Amino acid sequence: MEPGTYFDYFGEYFLTVRDAHHFKNIYVSFDFPPQKICSRYRDFFHQDNFILVDAFTFGKGQGDELFQSFYKNGADKFRPFRVHCIKNLSEPAEFIETIGKLQEEFRESIPCKYLFESLTGMQELWGEEDTLHFFTYTCPKLFELKALAYWPLAWEAHSRAFLANISHITQLVIHLGFREEGLCTARFLKMEGRPSQLLNVVYYYNFQDNKINFLEPPREADTGVRFERVPSFLRKKDPIRIGDHIRRFRLGRNLSQVELARMLNITPSALSQIENNQNLPSLQLFVDIARSLGKSLDSFFLNISSSQSLKSDKK
Repeated sequence: MEPGTYFDYFGEYFLTVRDAHHFKNIYVSFDFPPQKICSRYRDFFHQDNFILVDAFTFGKGQGDELFQSFYKNGADKFRPFRVHCIKNLSEPAEFIETIGKLQEEFRESIPCKYLFESLTGMQELWGEEDTLHFFTYTCPKLFELKALAYWPLAWEAHSRAFLANISHITQLVIHLGFREEGLCTARFLKMEGRPSQLLNVVYYYNFQDNKINFLEPPREADTGVRFERVPSFLRKKDPIRIGDHIRRFRLGRNLSQVELARMLNITPSALSQIENNQNLPSLQLFVDIARSLGKSLDSFFLNISSSQSLKSDKK
């Protein structure tokens, strides 16, 4: 996500959209104080179906009296929800224990939604290695428990290796961006089990009246400028499959996936997902791939038959 993309409203919709299931909703906050979370969600949930795990007050909040006042002077009588306050955030142990107890409590046929706000805030406290270790253990476990989880992060705040590992494990990756014209963009970078044609499609949206409004079908935006759901360089009958070109160029240089992944400082499994068009590389990673393979960026956007005919013409 990028600043100005209203990512927190995606989290709100994730928790508050109603369906046939009666979900337990667990909000894990590293970035916002408990006062703000309770004020925002008290009108949506009953006391028994919303749980706040407060990793802010003694984390980024540094134990400030203002944030601690939420727990003092009989304030618990007025709390709308069940709250777990993590007091020792110098290391992940107490936090991991709390999350583990919640998973045990709701493991038997109780559908749950988890919102971890956010991986970036978690990394600021514990560093990249501990954050990645928690994610790579917890995300698959929640999947096996048939729970839904939303893991927002600030894309530019993390290393390429971290992002590659996160993308490899999770089932769905959405990039939220912001344009100078005042519109936001949503792009699917990974959609496990869904058609690959949905990847690399940019959807535009704006935010008005406390609502996210997707401009679909394409129409005139409020700025008076017409935007297209699909950028012009992607406006083709067939979807662009960058992964096919990466694999072809790699084999042409007699490189294994392991060798190229090592050159790019990513895992072979992450590279495999890119080559199978299950995931898209970030812009920086895409540039590094092109450099490592000795190819121009535009060569990845030619269909294979066209590029082969160009070679024939040169002969």
